[in-house]
Amino acid sequence: MRRAIVTGASGFIGKALTKRLLSEGVEVWAVVTGYGKMADIVSDRMHEVACDFMRYGELAELLPRDVEWFIHAAWAGFYGPQSRDLAVQAENILAAAAVMEQAKRIGVKRFLFLGSSYQYRMELVKEDGREVFIRNNIYGIAKEAAGRMLRAKAAEYGIAFNSVLFTNVFGVGDKSTRSTNTMIQQLLKGESLRLISGEHLHDWTYIDDAVSGMMAVLERGAVGVEYYIGKRQPETFREIVTRVRDTLAPEAELQFGAYEDRAYIDYSLIDLERLYRDTGFECKADFEESIRKTAAWLLKEDTKMNGTVNNMAKITIGGGSM
Repeated sequence: MRRAIVTGASGFIGKALTKRLLSEGVEVWAVVTGYGKMADIVSDRMHEVACDFMRYGELAELLPRDVEWFIHAAWAGFYGPQSRDLAVQAENILAAAAVMEQAKRIGVKRFLFLGSSYQYRMELVKEDGREVFIRNNIYGIAKEAAGRMLRAKAAEYGIAFNSVLFTNVFGVGDKSTRSTNTMIQQLLKGESLRLISGEHLHDWTYIDDAVSGMMAVLERGAVGVEYYIGKRQPETFREIVTRVRDTLAPEAELQFGAYEDRAYIDYSLIDLERLYRDTGFECKADFEESIRKTAAWLLKEDTKMNGTVNNMAKITIGGGSM
């Protein structure tokens, strides 16, 4: 039986990946910050391991030997103010370094690191009186630094290494307040959206595709390669949000240009075709159906939290009532 370790297993992507691994007969050690976070998964092949960042240097004492896959998904402060906090992001890098040392000790064969397309986010800064666009996102810089160091140590230790990039992973199971969820919830309430102009390329990747992409990398990826998991031909932010609006609330107003945000992901720096070339993988989830499933799940979660069906449930989705 194949064995895998997943850090950050209780997070949105980590939990979805854990479920997929279990469904394929893999024995999984789910590393979380406290017991009970994986209570919704019942399997005799899943082992919950409670360990926070401060104790990552002790992980080898809690994990099995001769593990095929180690997936490092744990990361604090991936959105909001903490994504710009130097101390928080530095702790993430140290945690990543610690898990690589533990991977060496337990004999891991392949290590997968979850990076971010924010490694290629261009932001406007002033240098010597001039305005220039550079890769200046603290979260993205920390992800890139961690990925480069992990790759170097993996090569030294004889561990096959890959990293993967995502832009916006959304779908059933995401309980965050990231922009994807916020926009869907606003549309379900019939609210207009105040948005950036939205001319730059963008991407939304459904969770099922994100997990399938990671499995393709684990099983067939070329060693040492950084793979992008998403659309091979991204659309603009304006096009994507318009499709979301048309699916959920066609009458809602989209106020593009209400906010100025000239930052963007430079997709020209990313090989969008590499995963397809190396493994044959490409995203298959129908976008509109994925939006409808996510919206239905968010409505259900809102109802559970509030005890009653609120006004969001009165909105029709794609022509049918929820």
